[in-house]
Amino acid sequence: MSAINRALAMLARFTAYIPAMPELDPITRAKLKLYVAVNNLHLTPPEVPESLKRYCRPLAFYNVGSPFELSFSGTCLLVRHRGHNLLLCTRHQLVNAKRRPDEVVIIVEKIDGGSVGINPNQVSQVVLDPSMDLSFEHLADIMLAEYISNPQGRDLAPFFLPLDLMAIRDLRSVPSETFMAIFSIAYPTSDTDYDPKMDADGNLSGLDIVSRWNKLYLKCTEPNEWDRKGLVPLVPACDDDPVLSDPDGISGAPVFFIHRPPRGDAALGFAGIISHANKRGRVNMIEATHIRQAVEKHLD
Repeated sequence: MSAINRALAMLARFTAYIPAMPELDPITRAKLKLYVAVNNLHLTPPEVPESLKRYCRPLAFYNVGSPFELSFSGTCLLVRHRGHNLLLCTRHQLVNAKRRPDEVVIIVEKIDGGSVGINPNQVSQVVLDPSMDLSFEHLADIMLAEYISNPQGRDLAPFFLPLDLMAIRDLRSVPSETFMAIFSIAYPTSDTDYDPKMDADGNLSGLDIVSRWNKLYLKCTEPNEWDRKGLVPLVPACDDDPVLSDPDGISGAPVFFIHRPPRGDAALGFAGIISHANKRGRVNMIEATHIRQAVEKHLD
Protein backbone atom coordinates (compact mmCIF):
# COMPACT_ATOMS: atom_id res chain seq x y z
CA MET A 1 0.00 0.00 0.00
CA SER A 2 1.40 3.39 -0.96
CA ALA A 3 2.01 6.13 1.59
CA ILE A 4 -0.92 8.11 0.17
CA ASN A 5 -3.27 5.13 0.40
CA ARG A 6 -2.15 4.42 3.97
CA ALA A 7 -2.82 8.07 4.91
CA LEU A 8 -6.26 7.94 3.36
CA ALA A 9 -7.03 4.72 5.23
CA MET A 10 -5.94 6.29 8.52
CA LEU A 11 -8.11 9.34 7.80
CA ALA A 12 -11.06 7.07 7.05
CA ARG A 13 -10.58 5.20 10.33
CA PHE A 14 -10.22 8.50 12.21
CA THR A 15 -13.32 10.11 10.76
CA ALA A 16 -15.31 6.99 11.49
CA TYR A 17 -15.05 7.78 15.20
CA ILE A 18 -16.34 11.38 14.91
CA PRO A 19 -19.91 11.46 16.23
CA ALA A 20 -22.56 13.04 14.06
CA MET A 21 -23.40 16.66 14.89
CA PRO A 22 -26.75 16.93 16.66
CA GLU A 23 -29.45 18.71 14.70
CA LEU A 24 -29.93 22.35 15.72
CA ASP A 25 -33.19 23.20 17.40
CA PRO A 26 -35.53 25.59 15.49
CA ILE A 27 -34.82 28.58 17.75
CA THR A 28 -31.05 28.32 17.27
CA ARG A 29 -31.49 27.89 13.52
CA ALA A 30 -33.68 30.99 13.41
CA LYS A 31 -31.15 33.06 15.33
CA LEU A 32 -28.32 31.95 13.07
CA LYS A 33 -30.29 33.21 10.07
CA LEU A 34 -31.37 36.44 11.76
CA TYR A 35 -30.04 39.67 10.29
CA VAL A 36 -30.93 43.31 10.87
CA ALA A 37 -30.61 45.91 8.10
CA VAL A 38 -28.58 48.92 9.28
CA ASN A 39 -27.19 51.51 6.87
CA ASN A 40 -27.34 49.10 3.90
CA LEU A 41 -25.62 46.34 5.89
CA HIS A 42 -27.16 43.09 7.10
CA LEU A 43 -25.91 42.52 10.64
CA THR A 44 -26.52 39.98 13.35
CA PRO A 45 -28.22 41.51 16.43
CA PRO A 46 -24.98 41.61 18.52
CA GLU A 47 -23.26 43.53 15.70
CA VAL A 48 -25.87 46.29 15.56
CA PRO A 49 -24.68 48.45 18.52
CA GLU A 50 -21.09 48.16 17.30
CA SER A 51 -22.15 49.44 13.89
CA LEU A 52 -24.17 52.34 15.35
CA LYS A 53 -21.60 53.61 17.83
CA ARG A 54 -19.74 55.70 15.22
CA TYR A 55 -22.85 57.89 14.95
CA CYS A 56 -23.20 58.26 18.73
CA ARG A 57 -20.64 60.69 20.16
CA PRO A 58 -19.86 62.77 23.21
CA LEU A 59 -21.43 66.21 22.82
CA ALA A 60 -18.34 68.37 22.26
CA PHE A 61 -17.66 72.10 22.66
CA TYR A 62 -14.72 74.12 21.38
CA ASN A 63 -12.97 76.23 24.04
CA VAL A 64 -11.69 79.41 22.43
CA GLY A 65 -8.34 80.59 23.76
CA SER A 66 -7.88 77.64 26.10
CA PRO A 67 -5.10 74.99 26.00
CA PHE A 68 -7.94 72.52 26.56
CA GLU A 69 -9.50 72.81 23.11
CA LEU A 70 -12.46 70.53 23.78
CA SER A 71 -14.83 69.78 26.60
CA PHE A 72 -17.77 67.39 26.71
CA SER A 73 -21.27 67.27 28.16
CA GLY A 74 -23.21 64.05 27.71
CA THR A 75 -23.92 62.18 24.49
CA CYS A 76 -25.46 63.03 21.11
CA LEU A 77 -26.67 61.28 17.96
CA LEU A 78 -25.65 62.26 14.43
CA VAL A 79 -28.45 61.38 12.01
CA ARG A 80 -29.03 62.16 8.33
CA HIS A 81 -32.77 62.67 7.95
CA ARG A 82 -34.07 63.20 4.41
CA GLY A 83 -30.89 64.94 3.30
CA HIS A 84 -30.43 66.99 6.50
CA ASN A 85 -27.43 66.37 8.77
CA LEU A 86 -28.80 66.69 12.30
CA LEU A 87 -27.15 66.49 15.71
CA LEU A 88 -29.69 65.48 18.36
CA CYS A 89 -29.26 65.90 22.13
CA THR A 90 -31.03 67.33 25.17
CA ARG A 91 -31.06 71.05 25.81
CA HIS A 92 -30.03 70.70 29.46
CA GLN A 93 -26.65 69.34 28.36
CA LEU A 94 -25.80 72.87 27.23
CA VAL A 95 -27.50 74.56 30.18
CA ASN A 96 -25.63 72.45 32.76
CA ALA A 97 -22.30 73.04 31.01
CA LYS A 98 -23.05 76.79 30.66
CA ARG A 99 -22.43 76.62 26.93
CA ARG A 100 -24.03 78.23 23.88
CA PRO A 101 -25.33 76.29 20.87
CA ASP A 102 -22.79 77.98 18.58
CA GLU A 103 -19.99 76.41 20.64
CA VAL A 104 -21.11 72.86 19.75
CA VAL A 105 -18.73 71.10 17.36
CA ILE A 106 -18.41 67.75 15.66
CA ILE A 107 -14.88 66.47 15.10
CA VAL A 108 -14.07 65.13 11.63
CA GLU A 109 -10.86 64.07 9.94
CA LYS A 110 -9.34 66.54 7.50
CA ILE A 111 -8.51 65.41 3.98
CA ASP A 112 -4.84 66.32 4.47
CA GLY A 113 -4.61 64.65 7.88
CA GLY A 114 -5.46 65.69 11.44
CA SER A 115 -8.90 66.68 12.68
CA VAL A 116 -11.07 69.78 12.68
CA GLY A 117 -14.06 70.90 14.72
CA ILE A 118 -17.08 72.12 12.73
CA ASN A 119 -19.85 74.30 14.14
CA PRO A 120 -23.51 73.91 13.17
CA ASN A 121 -25.14 76.18 10.61
CA GLN A 122 -28.52 76.24 12.32
CA VAL A 123 -29.78 75.34 15.79
CA SER A 124 -33.32 74.76 17.10
CA GLN A 125 -34.41 74.37 20.71
CA VAL A 126 -37.85 73.16 21.69
CA VAL A 127 -40.09 75.51 23.68
CA LEU A 128 -42.99 74.18 25.75
CA ASP A 129 -46.41 75.28 24.55
CA PRO A 130 -47.63 77.93 27.04
CA SER A 131 -50.98 76.13 27.24
CA MET A 132 -49.34 72.94 28.54
CA ASP A 133 -48.94 71.92 32.16
CA LEU A 134 -45.46 72.97 33.36
CA SER A 135 -44.96 69.52 34.86
CA PHE A 136 -44.42 68.33 31.27
CA GLU A 137 -41.46 70.68 30.80
CA HIS A 138 -39.04 67.79 30.23
CA LEU A 139 -40.77 67.04 26.91
CA ALA A 140 -39.21 70.29 25.64
CA ASP A 141 -35.68 69.20 26.60
CA ILE A 142 -34.61 68.76 22.96
CA MET A 143 -31.96 70.50 20.87
CA LEU A 144 -31.26 70.04 17.17
CA ALA A 145 -28.19 71.33 15.36
CA GLU A 146 -27.95 71.14 11.57
CA TYR A 147 -24.76 70.93 9.48
CA ILE A 148 -24.48 71.64 5.78
CA SER A 149 -23.13 68.72 3.80
CA ASN A 150 -19.89 70.18 2.44
CA PRO A 151 -18.29 72.72 4.79
CA GLN A 152 -14.68 73.54 3.90
CA GLY A 153 -14.89 71.04 1.05
CA ARG A 154 -15.41 68.09 3.45
CA ASP A 155 -18.38 65.80 2.84
CA LEU A 156 -20.09 65.31 6.20
CA ALA A 157 -22.78 62.86 5.06
CA PRO A 158 -20.75 59.71 5.97
CA PHE A 159 -20.55 60.89 9.59
CA PHE A 160 -24.35 60.89 9.98
CA LEU A 161 -26.54 57.79 10.28
CA PRO A 162 -29.03 57.60 7.37
CA LEU A 163 -32.33 57.35 9.21
CA ASP A 164 -35.78 58.58 8.25
CA LEU A 165 -37.06 59.70 11.63
CA MET A 166 -40.62 59.96 10.33
CA ALA A 167 -40.74 56.45 8.88
CA ILE A 168 -38.74 54.34 11.34
CA ARG A 169 -40.75 52.38 13.91
CA ASP A 170 -40.92 53.55 17.54
CA LEU A 171 -41.95 51.76 20.73
CA ARG A 172 -45.57 52.86 20.37
CA SER A 173 -45.96 51.35 16.90
CA VAL A 174 -44.55 47.89 17.64
CA PRO A 175 -46.14 45.18 19.82
CA SER A 176 -44.01 44.67 22.93
CA GLU A 177 -43.88 40.91 22.40
CA THR A 178 -41.85 41.47 19.21
CA PHE A 179 -39.02 43.31 21.01
CA MET A 180 -35.74 41.42 20.82
CA ALA A 181 -33.58 44.08 22.48
CA ILE A 182 -33.75 47.70 23.61
CA PHE A 183 -30.35 49.34 23.93
CA SER A 184 -28.61 52.68 24.28
CA ILE A 185 -25.12 53.87 23.36
CA ALA A 186 -23.70 56.43 25.79
CA TYR A 187 -20.45 58.12 26.83
CA PRO A 188 -20.43 58.39 30.64
CA THR A 189 -18.27 61.17 32.04
CA SER A 190 -16.52 58.74 34.37
CA ASP A 191 -15.23 56.78 31.35
CA THR A 192 -13.47 59.79 29.82
CA ASP A 193 -9.70 60.08 30.35
CA TYR A 194 -7.62 63.24 29.93
CA ASP A 195 -3.89 63.01 29.17
CA PRO A 196 -2.17 66.45 29.33
CA LYS A 197 0.86 67.04 27.10
CA MET A 198 3.75 69.24 28.29
CA ASP A 199 6.45 70.98 26.27
CA ALA A 200 10.16 71.03 27.15
CA ASP A 201 9.59 74.00 29.50
CA GLY A 202 6.88 72.22 31.43
CA ASN A 203 4.05 74.24 29.92
CA LEU A 204 0.79 72.65 28.88
CA SER A 205 0.92 72.17 25.10
CA GLY A 206 -2.05 69.94 24.44
CA LEU A 207 -4.51 67.41 25.72
CA ASP A 208 -5.38 63.95 24.49
CA ILE A 209 -8.94 62.89 25.33
CA VAL A 210 -10.21 59.32 25.26
CA SER A 211 -13.97 58.79 25.59
CA ARG A 212 -15.21 55.22 26.04
CA TRP A 213 -18.68 54.17 25.01
CA ASN A 214 -21.06 52.06 27.04
CA LYS A 215 -23.81 49.81 25.74
CA LEU A 216 -26.88 49.68 27.99
CA TYR A 217 -29.56 47.01 27.53
CA LEU A 218 -32.94 48.19 28.78
CA LYS A 219 -36.59 47.23 29.09
CA CYS A 220 -39.83 49.12 29.62
CA THR A 221 -41.23 49.39 33.13
CA GLU A 222 -44.06 51.01 35.05
CA PRO A 223 -43.69 54.67 36.12
CA ASN A 224 -42.86 55.51 39.73
CA GLU A 225 -42.45 58.66 41.83
CA TRP A 226 -38.90 59.33 40.52
CA ASP A 227 -39.95 59.54 36.87
CA ARG A 228 -40.50 62.85 35.11
CA LYS A 229 -43.99 63.43 33.81
CA GLY A 230 -44.41 62.56 30.13
CA LEU A 231 -41.12 60.67 29.85
CA VAL A 232 -40.82 56.90 29.33
CA PRO A 233 -39.17 54.93 32.16
CA LEU A 234 -36.68 52.17 31.32
CA VAL A 235 -34.66 49.89 33.58
CA PRO A 236 -31.81 47.39 33.00
CA ALA A 237 -32.99 44.48 30.87
CA CYS A 238 -31.85 41.92 33.46
CA ASP A 239 -31.84 42.28 37.23
CA ASP A 240 -28.19 41.21 37.42
CA ASP A 241 -27.02 43.60 34.66
CA PRO A 242 -24.26 45.94 35.90
CA VAL A 243 -25.37 49.56 36.26
CA LEU A 244 -23.29 52.71 35.97
CA SER A 245 -22.06 53.89 39.36
CA ASP A 246 -22.27 57.44 38.00
CA PRO A 247 -24.79 58.04 35.19
CA ASP A 248 -23.49 61.53 34.45
CA GLY A 249 -22.87 61.82 30.72
CA ILE A 250 -25.63 59.58 29.38
CA SER A 251 -28.07 62.44 28.79
CA GLY A 252 -28.74 62.69 25.08
CA ALA A 253 -27.85 59.05 24.46
CA PRO A 254 -30.05 57.56 21.71
CA VAL A 255 -32.19 54.53 22.48
CA PHE A 256 -32.66 51.99 19.69
CA PHE A 257 -34.44 48.65 19.61
CA ILE A 258 -34.56 45.51 17.49
CA HIS A 259 -37.95 43.96 16.84
CA ARG A 260 -39.12 40.99 14.82
CA PRO A 261 -42.75 40.47 13.85
CA PRO A 262 -44.07 36.89 13.75
CA ARG A 263 -44.00 36.92 9.94
CA GLY A 264 -41.21 39.20 8.85
CA ASP A 265 -37.59 40.16 9.16
CA ALA A 266 -35.96 41.73 12.18
CA ALA A 267 -35.67 45.51 11.93
CA LEU A 268 -34.11 48.44 13.75
CA GLY A 269 -36.32 50.91 15.56
CA PHE A 270 -35.67 54.29 17.18
CA ALA A 271 -37.19 54.77 20.63
CA GLY A 272 -35.90 58.22 21.65
CA ILE A 273 -33.10 59.83 23.69
CA ILE A 274 -32.25 59.59 27.38
CA SER A 275 -33.03 62.67 29.43
CA HIS A 276 -32.35 61.59 33.02
CA ALA A 277 -30.87 58.59 34.84
CA ASN A 278 -30.17 57.49 38.40
CA LYS A 279 -27.56 55.29 40.04
CA ARG A 280 -29.91 52.29 40.15
CA GLY A 281 -29.87 52.09 36.37
CA ARG A 282 -33.30 53.63 35.82
CA VAL A 283 -33.54 56.10 32.95
CA ASN A 284 -36.19 58.44 31.59
CA MET A 285 -36.49 58.77 27.82
CA ILE A 286 -37.95 61.44 25.56
CA GLU A 287 -40.01 59.45 23.06
CA ALA A 288 -39.35 59.46 19.34
CA THR A 289 -42.81 60.96 18.70
CA HIS A 290 -41.78 64.20 20.47
CA ILE A 291 -38.46 64.24 18.61
CA ARG A 292 -40.36 63.95 15.32
CA GLN A 293 -42.38 67.02 16.21
CA ALA A 294 -39.19 68.94 16.97
CA VAL A 295 -37.64 67.87 13.65
CA GLU A 296 -40.75 68.90 11.73
CA LYS A 297 -40.68 72.35 13.37
CA HIS A 298 -36.95 72.69 12.69
CA LEU A 299 -37.34 71.88 8.99
CA ASP A 300 -40.55 73.90 8.54
